[in-house]
Amino acid sequence: MKIRKSLRVCSLLLVLLLCFGVFAACDQEEGTENSSGSSGETSESTVSYSEYQDQDGNYVAQTSGKTYGGATFTFLVCTVNKTYQSEIVKNDYDLPQYQTAEGDRMLSTLNDALGTRVDFTEEQLDVVIQEDYVADDSRPSGAMSQRILQDSLAFTSNYQVVVPCLLTGALLSQQNIFLDLNAVPGLQMEAPWWDQAFNKEMTLDGKLFFTIGDIGLGNKSASAAVTWNKSLYERYDLATKYGGTPYDFVRDGTWTIDLAYQMVQEFGEDLNNDGVINYEDLVGWEGQLDDMWSLFYGAGARIASAADSADGYPVLTMYSERNAAVMEKMQTLVQDPTHYLSANDFFGQGGVQWPSILTMQNFIAGNALFYNGDISFPLQLGDMEDDYGLVPVPKGDVEQDGYYCLVNPWSATCFAVPRWVPEEQRDMLADVLNVMGAASKNLLAPVFLEQCLETMKSRDEDTKDMIDNYILPGRSTDIGLVFQWGGLDTLLHDMSQDANKGQFASAYQAKESAAQAALDETINAFKQAEN
Repeated sequence: MKIRKSLRVCSLLLVLLLCFGVFAACDQEEGTENSSGSSGETSESTVSYSEYQDQDGNYVAQTSGKTYGGATFTFLVCTVNKTYQSEIVKNDYDLPQYQTAEGDRMLSTLNDALGTRVDFTEEQLDVVIQEDYVADDSRPSGAMSQRILQDSLAFTSNYQVVVPCLLTGALLSQQNIFLDLNAVPGLQMEAPWWDQAFNKEMTLDGKLFFTIGDIGLGNKSASAAVTWNKSLYERYDLATKYGGTPYDFVRDGTWTIDLAYQMVQEFGEDLNNDGVINYEDLVGWEGQLDDMWSLFYGAGARIASAADSADGYPVLTMYSERNAAVMEKMQTLVQDPTHYLSANDFFGQGGVQWPSILTMQNFIAGNALFYNGDISFPLQLGDMEDDYGLVPVPKGDVEQDGYYCLVNPWSATCFAVPRWVPEEQRDMLADVLNVMGAASKNLLAPVFLEQCLETMKSRDEDTKDMIDNYILPGRSTDIGLVFQWGGLDTLLHDMSQDANKGQFASAYQAKESAAQAALDETINAFKQAEN
C-alpha cells in the first residue's frame, strides 16, 4: 500500500536551479528619465515589438519616475528544505543560515545573475532590496501561513511582498489578507513577465490576489516534465519497434499515456534479486503520488474551470466520461508494481530525507526509462553516463489539443502583496515589481534554454524544442487543485490506491457536495474582498 504522504521535493536543486537574465529595462512616462539595461543582440526574426519592448526587443518597465532615497524593500520568503537558497537575492554562502554543501549550491552564474538583477533594480529606483526568511516544510498551513496571519492581526510588517507556496497563497487569499494585484496603481500585471495563463486561471470576480512569473525561480522549476533515458531507449532498439522516439511522437501529437505505458512495460527486472521491484531495479517509469496531479492535468482534465461557465466563475469539472477514461489509464500505469515505482513507497528507507532521491539515483544508474518530475530535474543528473532528454507530460488521447504542463502548487512559490502595505509605499511597490519583472524577462528565458540546457547535459537541440514549444507554452495550474476545494486534490492521490481502481465516479460523488460548498465560499470571499 502506498504511503499517503505526498512527496514533492527531491533536493535543494529541485526548486532553485534555474537560469537568470542579467539586465532589465525601465521605461518611464514622458518628462521623466528613461533608462534601460541591454539584453544583448536580438535577432529581428524573433522579436515582436510591443508596448512592453523597445525597438531592440528589450523588455521595458514603466515606472512612476520616482526614486526612493535608499528605502528598504523586503520580500518575505520561504523554502521547504532544511537548507536555504534564495530566489530573490544573491546567496551569500558564508552566512550561517545557508549551511548548504558546496556541491548543492546554486551555480555561480545563476547566483551572480540574482545579484545583478537586484543591483540593477536598486540602482534604478534608489532602494535596498532584502528578504526575510521562513522555514516552511508544512504546507499550506505551516510557518509561512502562520507568520502572515500573525502580521495581519497587527496589520503591519517589515515586508512589502510575500512569497509563499501556491497552496498557502490560495488559502490566505480567501481571508482578505492580500491586495487585488489588478487594482494596485501602476503595477503592470498585464505585462509578459507575469504568467498570463496563470493570471487568467486564478482571477475571480475580476480580482487576482497572487501570481507567478519570471521574477521567481520556484514556479518555473515546479513545472512538470518527463525526463527519458535516450541511451536505454536506443539499447532496446525501441525506435525501430515504435517507429520513432518520444520527441517524434510529441511533435506528431501521438505522445499519450497509452503510448507511454506501452513503452513502460518493456522494463521490469529484479536486478538485486530480492524478490521485489524497488529503487534498485530496472523499471519503465519512476514517479510519486503527484504523478496523479501532473498526469490528470497533462491529459487536459481539470478539477475546476471557468472556461465554459455561464457567469465566468469556476465550476467543478473533475468528473466526466472522458476524465473517467483518463483516470483508468492513469491507474493502469501507477498500479503496475512491475513497471512503475512511486517514491512515496520508500519513506524511511535508504537514509535520505526525501525518497525521490533513491529513485533519482536509480535513474542516474540507467535503470529507468522515464522519470516524471519537472523541468529542473535534469540539473541533478550530473553523474549520469546515459544520455537523456525532456518531453512534456503525455496527453490523455490523440484527440487532445496540445500538451499541458502543471505548475505544482505545493512546491511552486507565488507573489502576493499584504493589504497593510501603506498607501505611501505602493508607488515603490509597483516600481520594484515592474523593474524586477522586466529585468527577469530580458534574459531569463533565453538563458534558461541556452545556458541551463548546457549545464543539464541534455546534449540535443530537441530538448530545447520540447521546452520552448511544448512544455513552457502549456504551463499553468488547476484552480481546483490550488484551492483544494473539498479535498479533490487528495482524491487524485487516493485514486492511485489499488482498492480505488474503477471507483472514480463514486469517490467523486462522495466529495462533490463539500467541494461545491467550498468553491461557493471562495467565490463569495472574493466578491466581498476590498483593497
